[in-house]
Amino acid sequence: MKTVYLRKAGYLLLILVSVFWGFSGCGQKTNQEEDEKRKIIAVSTIGPTHSWAEGVLSYAQLELEQVAERNNWDYICVVGNDSNEQSEQVIELVERKVDCIIMLPMDGASLKTAAIIVQSAGIPLVIFDREIPDFAPTATVKGDNSGIGIETAVIFNEMFPEGTKVLELMGDTSTVPFQRTDGYDETINPNFTKEQIGYTDWQREDTKTLFRNWIHKQSQEELNKVGAIFTHDDEIVLGVLDILKEYEENENSTKEFRNLKVIAGSSGSQEMFHKIKEENKYDLISLTYSPKMIREAIRIGEKIIKGEDYEEMVIIDTVEVNKDNVEEFLDEDSPF
Repeated sequence: MKTVYLRKAGYLLLILVSVFWGFSGCGQKTNQEEDEKRKIIAVSTIGPTHSWAEGVLSYAQLELEQVAERNNWDYICVVGNDSNEQSEQVIELVERKVDCIIMLPMDGASLKTAAIIVQSAGIPLVIFDREIPDFAPTATVKGDNSGIGIETAVIFNEMFPEGTKVLELMGDTSTVPFQRTDGYDETINPNFTKEQIGYTDWQREDTKTLFRNWIHKQSQEELNKVGAIFTHDDEIVLGVLDILKEYEENENSTKEFRNLKVIAGSSGSQEMFHKIKEENKYDLISLTYSPKMIREAIRIGEKIIKGEDYEEMVIIDTVEVNKDNVEEFLDEDSPF
């Protein structure tokens, strides 16, 4: 097999081209007739908006290589810079007549037209992570987004029996953040209050800007009310910690979070796990939402192509990682 790496719009475009080598003296040839019969499994994913997305790409490449090798298939993995580019890439996959597409949509609503085109072409479509509204794909694989919100609320309820003020920093406007928020809101005790600071686009730097600006506008009295921070991703937690450290180290700063006890995130990055282990001032919590889940989505695509039984909906449970169990999750070989 021959692996060809291309680049488009600054992002990696990976195509695995399987070639059969014949030997005639020092010559080489490709059995094109046999190649035309080979199955193609394809993944459409998003650019590295944050480290989780980078992890998805890494695990997708690994699983695609293994699936292609054991089935003697080809695979294509395309990375979209934005919703428009991803839509164009998905339509190109349809034109190439691939046998199955596994897609992590940049935004479900924006990718709906492309998804309908895939479906109309009779190509199976497995949706990963972010759902497409009012659309029924061949199969769906996702983490328990509602469960992340529920578990966060359960933890806060136990830590603050008399309630407290919670700050919420959301990811983006896709289905994922709203499912997490809904799970939280349905579970949190009525003696809590919550203020949504805004959307971070899952970015550490965007989080820092958003959080810094919010603090700047608050009085010390308001900051004293905050006991917990609910974020939608570990990357957001890391940005929050950066700003807290920035204020602590600024000798001219008069503002501080005197009653902040806990900061909750999700996804399960190794950097976050190390922070959980090392942090002594705040309780840090990560509810797992591993990018490794893409491997399950690709395996379902494999089953579909092979005509095997498969689950139409797979929801992968979340696990709480805290200082008591974080050692179990540390992995120096993890790409995420």
